[in-house]
Amino acid sequence: MTLDNENNLLKEFLKGFYRQIIKIDDYKNYESILIEWIKDYLINNEINIKNILELMEVHEENEKWFSSLIGFFYEYGLNDLNIIDKNKSLTLYLLISNNINNDNNELFSTYQLLNIIISKYLLSFYYYKDIILNKRDLITKEFNNLEENQTMSYSQLENFNGLEINLCKDEINVMEKYFDTQNNKKYYSNENQLDYDKKKELIELNNLGHCYQYGIGVCYQNGIGIKKDDKKSFECYFKSAKGEYSLAQNALANQGYLNSQFELGYCYENGFGIDVNVAEAFNLYKIASENGQSAAQCALGTLYKNGQCTKIDMEKAVYWYNKAAENECEEAQYNLGRCYQYGNGVEKDEVKSFEYYKKSAEKGHLKAQFELGCCYYKGIGTEVNKTKTFESFKATAEKGHFLYQSGTEREKDSEKAVYWHDDKVTKNRVIEAQYNLGVCYYNGIGVEKNNENAFEYYEMAANKEFLNAQLELGNCYYLGIGTNINKSKSFELYKIAAERGLNVAKNKIGYLYENGEGVKKDLAQAIYWYREAAKNGCEVAFYNLGYHYKYGIGVEKNEIKAFELYKKSAEKGFVNAQNNLGFLYIMGEGVQKDFEKANYWFQKATAVDENEVTYDNLGICFELGIGTEKDENKAFEFYKKSAEKGYINAKFHLGYCYVNGIGTKIDKERGLKLYDDTTEKGKNNAILYLKLIYEDNEKIASDLNLVNYWYKRSAENDKLALYKLGEIYELGKGVNRNEIRAYSYYKKAAEEGCVYGKYKLGFHFYHGIIVDVDKEKAINLYKEAAEDGNNDAKEILTLLNKQDEIDEW
Repeated sequence: MTLDNENNLLKEFLKGFYRQIIKIDDYKNYESILIEWIKDYLINNEINIKNILELMEVHEENEKWFSSLIGFFYEYGLNDLNIIDKNKSLTLYLLISNNINNDNNELFSTYQLLNIIISKYLLSFYYYKDIILNKRDLITKEFNNLEENQTMSYSQLENFNGLEINLCKDEINVMEKYFDTQNNKKYYSNENQLDYDKKKELIELNNLGHCYQYGIGVCYQNGIGIKKDDKKSFECYFKSAKGEYSLAQNALANQGYLNSQFELGYCYENGFGIDVNVAEAFNLYKIASENGQSAAQCALGTLYKNGQCTKIDMEKAVYWYNKAAENECEEAQYNLGRCYQYGNGVEKDEVKSFEYYKKSAEKGHLKAQFELGCCYYKGIGTEVNKTKTFESFKATAEKGHFLYQSGTEREKDSEKAVYWHDDKVTKNRVIEAQYNLGVCYYNGIGVEKNNENAFEYYEMAANKEFLNAQLELGNCYYLGIGTNINKSKSFELYKIAAERGLNVAKNKIGYLYENGEGVKKDLAQAIYWYREAAKNGCEVAFYNLGYHYKYGIGVEKNEIKAFELYKKSAEKGFVNAQNNLGFLYIMGEGVQKDFEKANYWFQKATAVDENEVTYDNLGICFELGIGTEKDENKAFEFYKKSAEKGYINAKFHLGYCYVNGIGTKIDKERGLKLYDDTTEKGKNNAILYLKLIYEDNEKIASDLNLVNYWYKRSAENDKLALYKLGEIYELGKGVNRNEIRAYSYYKKAAEEGCVYGKYKLGFHFYHGIIVDVDKEKAINLYKEAAEDGNNDAKEILTLLNKQDEIDEW
């Protein structure tokens, strides 16, 4: 097929499609009618869909002549892959209109005009098919100045004019007349360009639509053939007036149309259906505001608040908010609540803030309902009320969910409601309220605890990409809260949140990689994610990195680095880090020994959180006088607090206090019973605390029995039992490893004359474990132990003597 033949084929295809479109009155089946026509045309011309689509797409005038037809092909999958692409079709439908707006002075070719008309028809069907199908009545009364041959169906006038189609029978006749002249080759030698007069005639016919718009405005204003609607009347008058149609200009000037002035201003401010023009919005708001239109008063206040088309002026902002609020505008009442809460333009007054939020919320204002929930939760301007907190968040979440799910189901008793509900802030508050409901259900805040409901609301908010909800949903899957445990799903959600920058999620990703949960174990990835979280100050990530450097897990062991990381975490308030930092100061690992600082960090940890391990450590410090004055009464109280929280070590320590009268009266029976109870009932807790050390739960139970046994033996003044208890704490058998407690039992054993205790105490002094290095004292203890027959002490002394000989030599 030659180039000319291809060109003629495409032109006839475009004209034929146009003629099919303007003949359609069966709107319900318009797609199938057009598709069948296309198929017949292609069969008759012996060309397939793929080829004609390619011809249109590569044509030099593809954007000006064929963009709408190409869009139709993509909207209905008329391509070799049968791929439907609605977004692409919409872009193509809008392409010719955008080109017109950018080239206002360009003269149109015939085929460009056809493309314009087709695009407007297809856009109308794209957006408004349902409306067209539901409104087919013809207008029974003629419009002023219009003859019957210019009148189309009401539905076409209403919906097509909204997209500036503005067709009439005369225009169609002109087009057909032109096609005839083209076919007869009588008038033009250049098919791509109409002569100026003919082109001008077509453009003027297209502009005749302005009088139609005026006519529709009359119908809406007076309820002629359609329900009366001032808003739509104003819109039609405004469109017609912009086309310099004098009757419309007069109607617009003579009617108040305050609501429509606000709504048009809103469109200008936000660029709905028109280019953004905040100056025009400001003027429209001001006119309507001065005539008492409350929504415009509120909007004007916001322009003053934000300094849009004017200087920031909070005094004027508050003035207009007050005017609107007096007229019961819920958005203005909400805005005043914000002003009084934060002292913007007025003196800060949380009570007034609460009152305005409440007034607005009672009208169903979503942002106000959300803020009211926050007030009840935090006690802002009112007493804390967890039940009302829950109710407020529930109202926001459920009403907002309904509005954004149903779309057209808006507030029916307040046309302004749509504007207050459509902004991004409101939608975010609705999503946040859904998340907060999850928090309420999970923690039992103002409602009975319900993990299933918590999961449901977390999921609802997470699906709308609320970051914290994605994290909490990951926690639900990890722990099985309201759903089955699914660590792979948990990993996916943490990863999403981590990649969006949430530090807590980055740390959790590191933990999952470290332990191979929901993902293959990968220490390098674990360290990477811990570091990523730590870069942004995540206290738990600092702690985890410190742990890895302390023990050389996935990184080279570095006690100084471990100390620094623990310290950063501790300074940010992480209790585990504060507790571990205290231990580092006691042990002198990565830092010089400092018992006072150790005690300080233990105390700091208990001030932040009632941590059972820290309570136990403080008990030891007060019992032994480490970093503080010895105080057995305080030691007993801290052991008791820790034991009440289920900590195994503390339960044994508390029993020991009862048996030996440390900080309390001697009560051996109670102490021994506590040993037994701890052994029998504490196995589950022991498993929880010791699972990182033990692989076998039966071994934990066995070691607990051993701990019980030696504690009971110590109650019988058995000095070997004291040594054995020191060994138990040094090695962490059945209890958490604790060097301080180990040292204390070795010391007591040595003081009671236990040879093993003397050897171990000497070892502590020689190496500076818990105590400062004192080699003279260490050697004396080794000698005492050796004289009593301790082989380990003898070997140590022999080695030390040889070392001295080498040094002397």
